[in-house]
Amino acid sequence: MSVPTWPIVVILLLQLLLTSGEENADDSFRVSIICWNLETVEVTWDPAHYVGVNLSLSFRYNLDPPRSCPSYILSAGITSGCVFPARRLARLEINILKGKESIYNRKQLATAYLKPRPPGNVTFHWLEDTVRVTCTDLPYGGLFYEVQHRGAMDPVWETSSETTCDVTVNGVNPQHCYDFRVRVTTQEQTYGRKTYPSDWTQVTHWRAAQRTESCQEPPTPAFPKFLVTCGLLTLLTLLLLLLSLWRLQRVKNALMPCVPDPKGSFPGLFEKHGGDFQEWITNTQHVTLMVKPEVGDPAEEALVVEHYKKGAEPVWNGAQGYPSFPHKGPQGGDLVSVGGIMFVMDSNAYMTL
Repeated sequence: MSVPTWPIVVILLLQLLLTSGEENADDSFRVSIICWNLETVEVTWDPAHYVGVNLSLSFRYNLDPPRSCPSYILSAGITSGCVFPARRLARLEINILKGKESIYNRKQLATAYLKPRPPGNVTFHWLEDTVRVTCTDLPYGGLFYEVQHRGAMDPVWETSSETTCDVTVNGVNPQHCYDFRVRVTTQEQTYGRKTYPSDWTQVTHWRAAQRTESCQEPPTPAFPKFLVTCGLLTLLTLLLLLLSLWRLQRVKNALMPCVPDPKGSFPGLFEKHGGDFQEWITNTQHVTLMVKPEVGDPAEEALVVEHYKKGAEPVWNGAQGYPSFPHKGPQGGDLVSVGGIMFVMDSNAYMTL
């Protein structure tokens, strides 16, 4: 779409013929003026500069009568700006007042504060090693249409621009992934230095000539690594637990040695005789306990252990007051002396006195 050049020439002539005026009663008072796409003008200021004071605004184009602001911008109930219609190829005069006192006055073409809108209907046409980017041209000239692109690993954007929205981007590989964005800027020789570039369009991502969600490489799944780490930690924990149990068992054995179970040495003592050792001896080992009759001192008792072996019977010795066995030398046993008394231990007797 071609844009006629005569409006641009008129704008240049008006800039040369019309003298811009700047009158500030307060040099510290800062005002922002933006002409949105030659459709509306937005004037804003800091309401904190004059605390609690509602400032007013009037404007006019060329020699028209001044007009009051049709739509104020409020901040916490205090005026902080004004929005009014724009007019092309006309000198704009803005006057801000504090009561009846003028604190700010500007006379300039409205186009001097131009900020174009972002381009619309942007399309991408992929060729072998180039990309053709097109969009709808804005209805006025003196503009640059900028297309920026970068690879997935490139930190810096590369810029391509044309005076119409038909821009060719060279040096791309259709098998790689690229980010693209588009905006509109003004030509300084046409609109001056106070203009603003448009906002960037939303970044689009292209891989292998197909639009994609992102150019970032998908992250490596962390699950296998996490699983291996957890397995190693579990194994290490089990080894430490087994080592602790082993060392605890060694300490336990050292402090509390194993006590043998008497059931193994005395079969039947607990199962049949309820732990009665004398009953167990009497019934299983054929040993009897005999008590000396009371012949002398009642306090004196003699314990005689009889061994019923080969039909031997005890013989009572009346002179000495206790029974005696037939004198027979020890046979087949060990001779043991305890307290002056001789014992013969053999394999078939509990003891022999």
